[in-house]
Amino acid sequence: MTSTPPADPAVRTPPDAGTPTRVWLVALLTVMCVEMIRASGPLLDRAFAAGVVNAALTALGTYAAAGLVAALLLLAVGRTSGTPDARTLLVGSAVLGTLRLVVQALDGAALFVVGLVAVAVAVGVLTLAVAFVAGRPAGGRQAAIGLVIGCGLSVGLQLVLGTWDAVWRDGWTGWVVAVVLAVGVVVTARGLVAFTAASSSEATGRPRRLWVLGLFLALAAMIVANPAFVASQSGVALGWAGLVVVVANALGAWTLLRPDPWPGAVRVAAAVLLVAGVGCALWLTGIAALAAVVVLQLTLGIVLSTALSAHRPAPRGIPRTGAATLVVGLGTIGPLLLYMLDYDVPLPVDNVWVIVLAALGLALSGLRRRTPGAVPAITSPDRLPARTSSVRLLILPAVVLAVVGLVPSTTSTTGSDVPERAADEPLTLVDWNLHYGVSPLTAVDLEGIAATIEAQDPDVVTLQEVQRGWVFGGGSDMATWLAHRLDMTIHVAPAADHQFGNAVLARSELTDVVVHPLPYGAGPQSRSALSTTLTTADGTPLRVTSIHTQHRESNTPTRLEQLEAWAQAEPVTPPAVLAGDLNAEPAWPEIELLEAAGWVPAEDGLTSPAADPEHKIDWVFGQGVTFTEATVLTEPQQSDHLPLVARFTVGD
Repeated sequence: MTSTPPADPAVRTPPDAGTPTRVWLVALLTVMCVEMIRASGPLLDRAFAAGVVNAALTALGTYAAAGLVAALLLLAVGRTSGTPDARTLLVGSAVLGTLRLVVQALDGAALFVVGLVAVAVAVGVLTLAVAFVAGRPAGGRQAAIGLVIGCGLSVGLQLVLGTWDAVWRDGWTGWVVAVVLAVGVVVTARGLVAFTAASSSEATGRPRRLWVLGLFLALAAMIVANPAFVASQSGVALGWAGLVVVVANALGAWTLLRPDPWPGAVRVAAAVLLVAGVGCALWLTGIAALAAVVVLQLTLGIVLSTALSAHRPAPRGIPRTGAATLVVGLGTIGPLLLYMLDYDVPLPVDNVWVIVLAALGLALSGLRRRTPGAVPAITSPDRLPARTSSVRLLILPAVVLAVVGLVPSTTSTTGSDVPERAADEPLTLVDWNLHYGVSPLTAVDLEGIAATIEAQDPDVVTLQEVQRGWVFGGGSDMATWLAHRLDMTIHVAPAADHQFGNAVLARSELTDVVVHPLPYGAGPQSRSALSTTLTTADGTPLRVTSIHTQHRESNTPTRLEQLEAWAQAEPVTPPAVLAGDLNAEPAWPEIELLEAAGWVPAEDGLTSPAADPEHKIDWVFGQGVTFTEATVLTEPQQSDHLPLVARFTVGD
């Protein structure tokens, strides 16, 4: 019997064989990594309770641990060279997938620990995957395509979920998403192992500028893969804003499929537009902000593909790869941490500059395309195979998800089809500081918040600390989600930024909406008040204000200045209701100021902290109304404040 010699892999595999698998693995890992970065915000909030320094050290330690994860994975498969292979990615994907399922089943302190471990593993595995893909001819382009497609997939998935991530959902929806992602990365990594064994396709090095991945992930979590941010910054309804982002993302990925390298002029223009896009997205509002995000989506891939092109390999060795991954982790959390900490410990400059500088670092890394002394084995003209039709198909899932998610995400933030007048009296008001949706139990329970409000059958709801894309709050669009879930009209007033502020919801129409920025005073955070008019059943206009004044006990002078500024801007014509977190207790000067002006408080109890209330700092006041009942809801606890419920009739 004569044996048939094995076929030459170069002959029996198509020119682009393996490319779709590599791109898809990077895309799926990007989705999981961005999800865990968003999840790290609520997780780190638990550490923040022990102080800013403790939270900062926990955050830096978590993301720096990605370097240890990478080193351990390389050791586990015997890759002493420090260059990951397909088996490394399979083991890493299996570990990450398992952790993702475990995280779905946990809560409380266990979730805090395992969740932060999952964050480190997600960053570490994605970094190794990018190193594996980019460490081959044309690999930088392939890695960039995977990262860009992953951002689009993340946005599409968020739109389907209404931006309330699966990791925080206890029901079947959360488990379905967790299983699909976990199984998806493992199956894709297994396919990559099979292809690599059949074709002897291995990475020939690790790109020197791998650190840019950290800056990319920071921008992804903050803007690129954050539809709630885009909606709140632009004022466009979440569903439409998200769809525009996904379409722009798809076009950006499509442009990367051209076979030839980008000319120098295009790379320079992309770098400039990338920085300009980030700055304009953060500093501008309205359609201009949405246009800036579109520009960012179109240029990001071009910059990434050049930055990750491996024209000369990085030094070999597990310690060096681990160190590079550690830098990726710190590059991810560093900008986000500084940006968010500014709201408690103000920076000497506008915190937007932190994100802009991160974009500048990424842009500059994409300008130098070739490195002197390049090694021939890894030098590449950065050309993609002409046959890339299968990669194009990977762009479609994100668009499909965005279209599917359009319906539950299009609730307007300025009103919906509701009655012109409220129901018969007495009227019910719920006031609640939501702590950007993060509960003391280390959870983001938007359904629990909605159910608690819904159970009171309120006519109007005043909320504070409503977040619309804050990474440290889980990145959800609480305003749109609650308005859709409760079938109420909503208006939002930015405070710290356009992603954080106050809101008023009602089952009837709200008119004459005015946002009152409050004096900054001693800081450390900008505050605002939102006033609007609700029309009662008999046609009487009732003025309703949701307000949040400066925190810290020593800030009484600032709070007095804020209340006086609001009173001057919003002269009282009874009937009127003022509700919110005043950060002032009974008999304090702030309360005496309001009572002297004719405001009558509803009788209620202690509201903060929710787990063991010691302070009454949340208030409902009225003029020209009669309170018939006022209570504090002690269960369940979805915020660090307890909600107030006040029932009243209009008239003295």
